[in-house]
Amino acid sequence: MKETGVLPPSKLYFHTASPFAKNALYYLSNGGRYICSNKYIIERDNYFQFLFIYVKKGKMEISYNNQIHYAGPHSFVFLDCYNPHLYRSISDQVSFSWMHFTGNASREHYEALYNYNGCVFPLESNWRVPDYLEQILSMMENNEVDEQSASILIQRIFYELDFISNHSESDTIDEKITKSISFIENHYMDDISLEEIANHVNISPYHFSRVFKKYKNYSPHQYLISYRINKAKDLLHHTTISVNDIAFKCGFNSASHFVNTFKRHTNLSPNQFRKIKF
Repeated sequence: MKETGVLPPSKLYFHTASPFAKNALYYLSNGGRYICSNKYIIERDNYFQFLFIYVKKGKMEISYNNQIHYAGPHSFVFLDCYNPHLYRSISDQVSFSWMHFTGNASREHYEALYNYNGCVFPLESNWRVPDYLEQILSMMENNEVDEQSASILIQRIFYELDFISNHSESDTIDEKITKSISFIENHYMDDISLEEIANHVNISPYHFSRVFKKYKNYSPHQYLISYRINKAKDLLHHTTISVNDIAFKCGFNSASHFVNTFKRHTNLSPNQFRKIKF
């Protein structure tokens, strides 16, 4: 193997798709079964394919869309290689199967699944996904690719990943929302972002924002600001702390930002609120 960090007995397979497959099916480009050291790294601006990776042993890091994702044993990666991306081994040894493909509705499936789950899927007890990938790789290894069968197996992988995303959400969404609220309430004084909150509960920022608003009638940012305002009200009413100090205690980056935000939410300045008798 020419690639740095790829160890024997790693295998690489190729397939040249027929014109029919390119027009009508999901179709394969290459794939393999790799064992790699921690020197293995792939970084590209683009490679006009999508990528499946099934991690059997060790841990990989995936960088995509300005986010870092981690894939451990028995997890599955679905990555859009049309855009800048990086993936690498972060274990002394990682074992994984992989396959590049495109065609048909690959883009639509990727965007739907990424918005739900990001690009890493913990498989837990699901062995169908790696089995489908193994069937495709076996066809490539033996140079006996049935293109329609391979396309169907890719569609089955999409189905399983969609099921994993939705099943996971229905089982744990209440827990994830509760956990995210706890994170906000414990860090409201810090400069926290949507990405940090979403990463804390292992959901993509887009999907987390959508689900949070559905369950709480606030966006995560709106909830954070409301929580900060309520904390500020409490300090204004119960203490003599200066408005400037309250601003920073409640997570605002300046007194003027705090005053403007407080007015927008209460129609009162902090000092006007402080004078109210309850």
